[in-house]
Amino acid sequence: MKPLEKYSQAIGKLNELYITSRRRYLVQTESTYYTNDRSKSPKVWTLNDGMLARHLEGTNTYGVFNARDVNKFMTFDIDFADDTEAGQRATKEIIATLITQYNITLDDIHVSISGNKGYHIDLFFDEMLPVELAEKFYHNVIKDAGYPSDKVEFRPTWAQGVKLPLGKHQRTGRRCWFVNPRTLEPIKSFDYLNDVKPIPSALIKDGAIELTDEQEAEFREIEARTDTSVTAVDTSDALKKSAEILKEGRLIASNTRHSTTVKLAIFFHSQGFEREEAIEAIMEVLLNTPREYFSKGSTPDYWRKETERIVNLAFDRNYSLGNADKPITIYRSEIIEVLKVGTFRQKQMAYAMLVTSKRYGKVFYLTMKSGMEMLGTKSKPTVNTAIKKLVEVGFIEYARKGKVDEARSKEVGHVVYKPNKYRLLVSEPAEGEPSVEVVGQKPLVEVVHLLLDESEIKQHIKRYEYDKRFRVS
Repeated sequence: MKPLEKYSQAIGKLNELYITSRRRYLVQTESTYYTNDRSKSPKVWTLNDGMLARHLEGTNTYGVFNARDVNKFMTFDIDFADDTEAGQRATKEIIATLITQYNITLDDIHVSISGNKGYHIDLFFDEMLPVELAEKFYHNVIKDAGYPSDKVEFRPTWAQGVKLPLGKHQRTGRRCWFVNPRTLEPIKSFDYLNDVKPIPSALIKDGAIELTDEQEAEFREIEARTDTSVTAVDTSDALKKSAEILKEGRLIASNTRHSTTVKLAIFFHSQGFEREEAIEAIMEVLLNTPREYFSKGSTPDYWRKETERIVNLAFDRNYSLGNADKPITIYRSEIIEVLKVGTFRQKQMAYAMLVTSKRYGKVFYLTMKSGMEMLGTKSKPTVNTAIKKLVEVGFIEYARKGKVDEARSKEVGHVVYKPNKYRLLVSEPAEGEPSVEVVGQKPLVEVVHLLLDESEIKQHIKRYEYDKRFRVS
């Protein structure tokens, strides 16, 4: 089989994901790199599929530049010379920073061997982005990860290209395979790129935003005058600012519509909202904001179109704030309060709301869909009964209840209610109180047994419930 046929799919994906300029490209030799530029010599071939086939064969090795002013992908070029362990550590820390602080999912982070002793971390965009914006995002990421620009470099630019993956490093002879982003073990397949899809460019735009000192001061001032109680575990900027914006009910800094929409779209997806619910909740925030906070000429019709686009991207790509699997701390007194609540199903709801509040703040949303998932039921009355009981016993209170979504109701022709908001009323734990760390959805019964002994459990629940639900055989 000829190389063009053998590597046809990989060639197609290299064209789609990496190549914006064909007249200017890198060529690697055993000793150096040089640039071919057709604008300087008509004898230079433009970068074509046949050359990409030779790259994949390992005969030649090529690299690409951006399109001078715009990028359709970016690379974190990690190079620690001969210190392989430091390079691997830096690669994993950059990946962790992208996930926890910039809402990029692991599936959208593509890591390949540079061919020497380093790694390339690639992100692909669903639209061309100004190189200045991509570079701002890069600088924010490496600053948050704690690495200097001489160890983790930005590529590609018009002046500095980056070697394409899957070829051979001409000096070392190593194949530049993609790797498992968790283990950095090579994935020895030319099919890796076949399922790669670009990420929403909105995530890069949002991650490139740097607030002015005045805007940061406004955030801090709001934090000081409101009882935010945002989860003490996840202090990510996106989560904190989402919670603050929702409490204020409007934008809290001028010219932040786009970044706010991105944060809230991901936040509402994390909270189990339906798409339309998320769109209307974001529009409510925007419409409550004074017009001077928006750029000149910005209109509600445009806000809605952008909100719909960003929400659909967040939901289609299953983005979340990245804190669902972070450890949270559950205290002994909190579990005792959970055990005091009605039936076992109602205790489950109380425990789920406790966990939710620790992840998203003491004031939090709960959709019917989320409530049914929490209890593992398809019965809306079961959820409503459990919530009513939690309110009766003082475990939670309504922060918003039964508010009609007028715009959505008008659109669909029947009454639609906004998702209720709840406030947790559990007392703060005492200093030094016994606690456990919970990751993911650790079951209630397991947590109870970690914090209370058998006699203590029996003090707070009825015997038949202990025998049926809490006894450990």
